[in-house]
Amino acid sequence: MKQLSTTLAGALFAFALGTTTDAIADDHEIIIGFAVAQSGWMELYDRHPMNGALIAIDKINAEGGILGRQIKTVFADTKSDRAEGTKAGKKVLRDGAQFMVVSCDYDMGGPAALTAQAAGVVAMATCASDPKMGVQGIGRYVFSMALASQGEGFILADYGHKELNLRKPYVLLDDSIEYNKGVCQGFMERWVQITGGEKIVGYDIFKQDDASIASQITRIKSNDPAPDNLMICSYGTGLTSALRQIRAAGIELPILHGEPLDGSWWLDAVPNMSNLWHTAYGSIHDDDPDPAHQWILEEYRKRYGEPESSFYIPGYATIEAYKIAVEKAGSIDSDKVLAALETFDEVPLMIGPSTFTPDQHIQNKRPMLIMEVQGGKKIMRGYYGTAGEWKVESVFSEGDFCSKCDCCLQ
Repeated sequence: MKQLSTTLAGALFAFALGTTTDAIADDHEIIIGFAVAQSGWMELYDRHPMNGALIAIDKINAEGGILGRQIKTVFADTKSDRAEGTKAGKKVLRDGAQFMVVSCDYDMGGPAALTAQAAGVVAMATCASDPKMGVQGIGRYVFSMALASQGEGFILADYGHKELNLRKPYVLLDDSIEYNKGVCQGFMERWVQITGGEKIVGYDIFKQDDASIASQITRIKSNDPAPDNLMICSYGTGLTSALRQIRAAGIELPILHGEPLDGSWWLDAVPNMSNLWHTAYGSIHDDDPDPAHQWILEEYRKRYGEPESSFYIPGYATIEAYKIAVEKAGSIDSDKVLAALETFDEVPLMIGPSTFTPDQHIQNKRPMLIMEVQGGKKIMRGYYGTAGEWKVESVFSEGDFCSKCDCCLQ
């Protein structure tokens, strides 16, 4: 999916100004609205965060709620569609939402978040990694629990260079959504930093819905100098198709990738995949070194069965963060909750230490779990951070990505 254009964002914002709240929580309730995908391709990435959030809500309610109030939930399905996302955001606001949870992606969660921003209601994306899901883009009332995708690219660059001894990366970008662009951008920026100016050896683009990437594969094979690894930025079926084609073409280079490969959902689609490393929020294979992550895994299994990814972790943390902010503010008033969130300084949450400031509504530095894939099996390699800190103010404007990163190419 492509970035929300300035025109579309403005139109959605103007439309959202007409939003009114038809229902009001009583003095014993707090209403949290979920405007997320419950159908369509995005459901794969929203279901687990929503379930993780519901686990947190049940735990909080069992312990007495927030400020003595029980949490009530309302839901609306974005149907993996931007226009439906606007409708979903407006619906949960009409249903009385005093805090909104939106999709795990800027492109897909942005429309609902715009309705919250227009209504002056705090919204948080569970795991949208584009900094525009916040004060740099949609507005002050919007936050994301995720590490910025550029920061994720930093981790992959550091891990590949320092731990895997890789030296000649070839970057392959699916430019259909902003998350992909951010991860590749961060990887290339960090690669130049940690190598003292050494540039990547190749760069190419494909599309999520491309049936074939034969031309890109040809360029990888003929690249001079020859790469010693591939950094791929994609998601979903387009990603699994690209991985199958790359391996079928006899390219056995190490592959680095981000969190969309978290979990087991894709392994059958790329049989016997090996020589691949990706980031994750946690492990679903009973080997996570964080005891809290093992606890929530067991809770998830009791309620929903075996998870397909660890995306329930940022969902749980989203509700944790809201509870802490409300209790610090002593109020559910959105302006007071917003101000409390902006004072977060390495606050320990299920997802890890989290910081928000008036200028930063997303994380720019947080460790992620590295998972290795060999013979179609996942191997946990531990949590890995980076000495680098991605600067939120370096967000590129629309259309700048490729021109800005030409400097990274040899």
